[in-house]
Amino acid sequence: MLPQPIHFHADLTHERLSVVAELLLDEHYKTLDDLSSETDDNYTRGCTTFGRQKNRIKGVALAKTYPWLQVSNNANDLVFTIGSVPCRFSSDDPNSPKKKAVLTVNRYQASFFDDVESDEEPCRYCFIIDQGINDDAEPSVVVLGFDATGVVRCQWESGAIRTFQSVNAVAVPEAVEIGKPAVKPKKSVAGSKDEANRL
Repeated sequence: MLPQPIHFHADLTHERLSVVAELLLDEHYKTLDDLSSETDDNYTRGCTTFGRQKNRIKGVALAKTYPWLQVSNNANDLVFTIGSVPCRFSSDDPNSPKKKAVLTVNRYQASFFDDVESDEEPCRYCFIIDQGINDDAEPSVVVLGFDATGVVRCQWESGAIRTFQSVNAVAVPEAVEIGKPAVKPKKSVAGSKDEANRL
């Protein structure tokens, strides 16, 4: 079993990884709920989900909701930092990744390679949204830490997180019975048409 990322970098706490995982999964579920028409497919959902996830992380970082979350590259190849550790994200199979965001080093991640102390220490991190192999599987987020040669050295998994927005309890006013409105025929006022034309 691989060690947790915090074993190598104190900034990568379970709580921080959970926050980012929840942001990613929240946008995943919202997009599935929104794009459920017969004209949607995996492509439309995939593109929209990625864009929303990217913009959500950027928005939370720019709002300084969490002081430890910042963005170092806000383009489509988003790189965000958790403390001092640069990270990326992608939907992929964590057991057999194929996507560029998981497998390649972004230039905004490269400077972090100098901060590691040994060749076996992870220096590149990616959040992978694992959607499972069938439609019944609940998505989860796996964080993989790769060393400079691309070998996975640490792993963290969120488990399935389905977020629900809580609604604050608000006192609901009691129903008030309203009587039927009095409806009468409209009266014709003599000369009103001529008066309206003069105004």
